[in-house]
Amino acid sequence: MKKTIEKHQVLIFFTLTTVLGYLPWLITGKPNWFMWGMPISGIILTAILKGWPGILDQLKSAIRIKAPVSEYLKIILLLVGVNIVTLLLAFFIFGDVPSFNMIRNEPFYIPLLLIMILLGGPIVEEVFGLRGYALPELLKKHSPLVSSLIVGFYFGAWHLVEFFNPESTQYAIGINYYPVFIITEIAASIVMTYFYLRNNKNLFLAGIFFHWMMNNAAVLFQTEATFSQMNAVPKMNIHYFIIYSGLMWMVSIYIVIRNKYYKNYDGLQTAPATTPS
Repeated sequence: MKKTIEKHQVLIFFTLTTVLGYLPWLITGKPNWFMWGMPISGIILTAILKGWPGILDQLKSAIRIKAPVSEYLKIILLLVGVNIVTLLLAFFIFGDVPSFNMIRNEPFYIPLLLIMILLGGPIVEEVFGLRGYALPELLKKHSPLVSSLIVGFYFGAWHLVEFFNPESTQYAIGINYYPVFIITEIAASIVMTYFYLRNNKNLFLAGIFFHWMMNNAAVLFQTEATFSQMNAVPKMNIHYFIIYSGLMWMVSIYIVIRNKYYKNYDGLQTAPATTPS
């Protein structure tokens, strides 16, 4: 039994995550999402296959924040830069003027927003989830590119229920752009895997921190959301979303073509963060 679970653990993880996550929607008929279904699935499988020591090791990995400051800065500059270029292109092409609603009107609430975002997806979906559980197992059998495609596709598709939830940023995007959301998450997954591998599989940096900064930047730059009105996110400017998606794909394609972590990867390679890309 244990060998069977181990052989198919990633598939079991995705299936269990989906079942637990979507039960509230199936039972009540309302677009409720049990996001904690993902870490629960990861914890259950880790406990079965690795026991309590495995759970402790995973928690230690999640708080291993030690990494070159330059790597943190690269992530921040990359994500802020992509968002700024998004706004500039939207302005020159469509004449769109960003509102910077939160920055202008509720700047003192931004720290609270950052904490709220951190306690959501970055921790819940990463520690025993995407980069914490699924990606390391996929990398044992597949290339970084294939592993990234699988993780990114599942993560994007898993958000379907949020496109029907009026309190979510996905609802603000609109269900018609659900496929674009999926391919955007695939691009982000490729970039995250790159940082994960070049930093000796640092879960905190490439999973939690990257996810956190990505969500922060998107909310602050691309939406008109404010902390006091987070229960009803205003409709997103779709120009921003499409341009941002295109830019993330340009970054991901560049990384795949130019970086050695996407070439001749043997599944066991780790490298220091100082290795040039």
